[in-house]
Amino acid sequence: MPMRFMLRDAVAVVLVVAGLGTLAACSGGTAADASISVDELVSRSADTPVSVTGLLYDDSSGTRLCGAVMESFPVQCGGPSVDLVGLDMTTVSGTTSDQGITWKEAVVLTVQRTGSGSFTVLSSEDSPEY
Repeated sequence: MPMRFMLRDAVAVVLVVAGLGTLAACSGGTAADASISVDELVSRSADTPVSVTGLLYDDSSGTRLCGAVMESFPVQCGGPSVDLVGLDMTTVSGTTSDQGITWKEAVVLTVQRTGSGSFTVLSSEDSPEY
């Protein structure tokens, strides 16, 4: 068998295997699997957009994404948290509201750090783009 056919066949096998690996990675994952935690977000120095999972928490002081849920009723924001801007809470489905607080656990948001240190919400699992 000439060398060029063997090389072509080898390249074809590599491309097929690589494609199957990519397909397997895409088909089994969820948005939460590809996101980072609020802890990781706080320690992250990059200002590029990133998906993050946490407790979405809105009260009279503003909207935050929290790293932990303090089990009370209504829930409280625990762990590290970041201030969010640009999120319309009415577009987020599955929230719970009580005593002036609205929240949703395990929400996935795509955010980007602003110059002031807060985070602009670029998209949520419920609303792909703002």
